[in-house]
Amino acid sequence: MTKELLARINQGINEYTSNNNCTIEQFAKDFVRKNAFNPGNNAFSFVEEMGWKVIDRDFLGDIIIHEFKEYDDAMERFTELYPNASKETAEFLIYEAPIDVIPNAGATSKTYVSLSGLSDADAASEIVEAGYKLIVKTITDIRNTLKDESETGYYNSVNPPTMSEAISKRMSLQKSLEARRAEYVFELLRESSDEDYLMNEKEWKEGKMAASGEKLVYPNLKKMNVNPRPQSGITYPNLLALDRFLSTELGTTVGLVLAKVHPILAGSFGANPAVRESISGSVVQSEDVPFNFGKHLGSNLLEMIHEMAHKGFDFQPIFDSKIGGNCIGLVRLSDVANLMSNESFELRKDSTVADLENYGPEGLILPPPPQIDASVDISIAGNMLNHGIEAVIVKFDPEHWFGSNAELDLIKQTIQPGYHILTPHDIIAYRLLGLRE
Repeated sequence: MTKELLARINQGINEYTSNNNCTIEQFAKDFVRKNAFNPGNNAFSFVEEMGWKVIDRDFLGDIIIHEFKEYDDAMERFTELYPNASKETAEFLIYEAPIDVIPNAGATSKTYVSLSGLSDADAASEIVEAGYKLIVKTITDIRNTLKDESETGYYNSVNPPTMSEAISKRMSLQKSLEARRAEYVFELLRESSDEDYLMNEKEWKEGKMAASGEKLVYPNLKKMNVNPRPQSGITYPNLLALDRFLSTELGTTVGLVLAKVHPILAGSFGANPAVRESISGSVVQSEDVPFNFGKHLGSNLLEMIHEMAHKGFDFQPIFDSKIGGNCIGLVRLSDVANLMSNESFELRKDSTVADLENYGPEGLILPPPPQIDASVDISIAGNMLNHGIEAVIVKFDPEHWFGSNAELDLIKQTIQPGYHILTPHDIIAYRLLGLRE
């Protein structure tokens, strides 16, 4: 969390409220409505309805999961399927798990309002009412963080090198807050022989000589806390969500960017410009669809290095062995080049990608890059790449697409379902494409 991010968000909120002639409360409602069903929305949650499940397989070997509301019914099916199962095995064959979820609006279970049976619009309205005040508080906390600590009472992000300096800093702020409030107390204080009292707002404003156009704000002594406290209302996910909402680059999904730039970049990689293959293998794999990009621990290392060098791959994602499986790591061409320059390194024809785990203190297979959905906005990926992330894994699942249907139809003409990798090359190519058009 940096002051730069907080300042950018605060400036964006100021511009939004000015351009739309609205209050902070209305901005908060617009924001919550936009993110009503986002899993990161604190005002939207699910209550799980628990049941019992028994796993099974059909004659083709496909997984079947039987669901039961009652334990006795599940146990009957379990006994029928696995009469000889040991106790240790049974807990994996029959288990308790959610069989349904009930959507709710509200920040805590005490304030939950069930959304079952409501339309999306009515449900969103309930979520807005339940959540907008939390966003107003976040905005207040952001602005307080950007103010002087002697005004707000919140610690600034300092890092005292010793405990004594931390104590000194804390007590110095304490005295500053007390002195500030004391100044306002004396400004409002009226002493008389009968009774000393504090002027009310009307009396104070009548006696205050303000410059032309100056807005008079009555000092609320009860809100001037003299006990310093750390900032607690700001969470990083909330900041990211606010930053995305205020982004001026909204409207272009990651999937659309990949679809548009693929015909341009495909030639550089020796790929088919009409189809962008999934890097983790096709959903329906055939011998006609090889793994050109995206390797496994058992993949031939010599072949991977040759492809990276000759096709210009800066990075190579490493997946688990399952078709459509998860990305488990990333290999950088620069790390491979450094390894190849070491004369003690011997690359054999039978070497596999897994051998890279044996070089260096932690091996040459880096942790996997972050993964996002193809239907999210390109600004999200751009922010990741702008903060030191070298590549982003993009999952394209046509069955769970959250953009427009027209855009989905366009993307499906080029992009295979599955995982794809997004690098700065893709974003630059897309921006240049926009300039050319």
